[in-house]
Amino acid sequence: MKCFGKILLVCLVLCFTLIVVGCAAADAPGGYYDGGYKGGVSEDAGLMPDGTEPDDSGDEGQKQLPSGLITAGAWNDNDNYELWLKLFVQGDTEQNRNNGKFFSYVQNNQLWGFNSLNRVKVNVTCDGVAVAGAEVVAKGTDDEVLFKAVSDAQGNAYLFTNEESGNIIVTSGEGSAVAEFSADERDLTVELEARETKLNVIELMFVVDVTGSMGDELSFLKAELGDIINKIAANDEETSIKLALLFYRDHGDKVPFKFCDFVEITESAGLDSALAMLRSQSASGGGDYEEAVDEALEMAVNAQWSTGATTKLIFHVLDAPAHSGSKYETRFNKAVVTAAEKGIRISPILCSGAAELTEYTMRQAAIYTGGTFIFVTDDSGIGGEHHDPGLPNATVELLNSMLVRLIKGYHTGVFEEPIYWQDDPALSIQK
Repeated sequence: MKCFGKILLVCLVLCFTLIVVGCAAADAPGGYYDGGYKGGVSEDAGLMPDGTEPDDSGDEGQKQLPSGLITAGAWNDNDNYELWLKLFVQGDTEQNRNNGKFFSYVQNNQLWGFNSLNRVKVNVTCDGVAVAGAEVVAKGTDDEVLFKAVSDAQGNAYLFTNEESGNIIVTSGEGSAVAEFSADERDLTVELEARETKLNVIELMFVVDVTGSMGDELSFLKAELGDIINKIAANDEETSIKLALLFYRDHGDKVPFKFCDFVEITESAGLDSALAMLRSQSASGGGDYEEAVDEALEMAVNAQWSTGATTKLIFHVLDAPAHSGSKYETRFNKAVVTAAEKGIRISPILCSGAAELTEYTMRQAAIYTGGTFIFVTDDSGIGGEHHDPGLPNATVELLNSMLVRLIKGYHTGVFEEPIYWQDDPALSIQK
């Protein structure tokens, strides 16, 4: 499928969006920013591609960084479900950092309404081929709807329910089928006689925290917009890529949200308007650690997503969680459940300043929707100290290469192997 060029186009835009937030100061998390750049830049990472020192003439006197150096890890908890379950069981964290890591959330009944410890995995096929975009519904013995999901490009749908038994109803176009799940049979394959054709469309949204703690990174994006345009790949007429942007701060801020609806970025007018939206952003507001994550996610999933069998992705860039409390937790949970019902995959990207609660809530969002948990790392030496989720099997990659890989994978169903960041050919271009 010839969609690499346009996917690269999107990811170049996204990469620089992430530079805005990817290295926020560790000692100035959430909404607070005191005006100074806290992040350290290693001797090598701070050099321009020709080996010279960065230019200090950018906005607010901040140094411009070369693009494509941010490092991150990616982890799919649905692909590692047995390890996910171990996070919630009381264990010896001295021997295994992940064993029992989230046990306190169970012990104190602070799960934010999530029930990801009882999963039913359904693989939908037609003539032996994976079916994307199928509606998959779990119902109890009394015909009550328990959970709704949409199959991805690999044909997989993930449903979460405490019920030990019930029915799975699968629908795609003219095709439909019913299967049963039980306490012992929660990994099912459902074969359809007909299916809806998957559309060659990618719907992509960036949801980005732009509170005060993000202030210093925003200047990097503005300084390097010209570089983005110079690197955009030739458009591929076979794939449509629609981009939406949502920037948020906190409840009560003067401008808590700024939204740019979906535009076709394979057309110059759409791309120009999206870049103009990025260029106009400034970091401000917040004031405490938590932000309006719940309301932003609610707005994001209730935007004008299509109802067809398209690839629907949200990359949520943040360094702080939603506020605690029934109102905020319920809204966050409902937004995630709505995303699962619509087939929107949420892939959070944790930046410096994030802590365990942010990790917990955003990994729940990812596993519920079939997304990928992404965390920026310290390897490149760019930015402050980043939260380490303790996933030693995750390959540290260049963030922009990772995003190209994930977008292609979600659209085609074929995920390329990650490339260790120091072995990535793109890195040599920067040196």
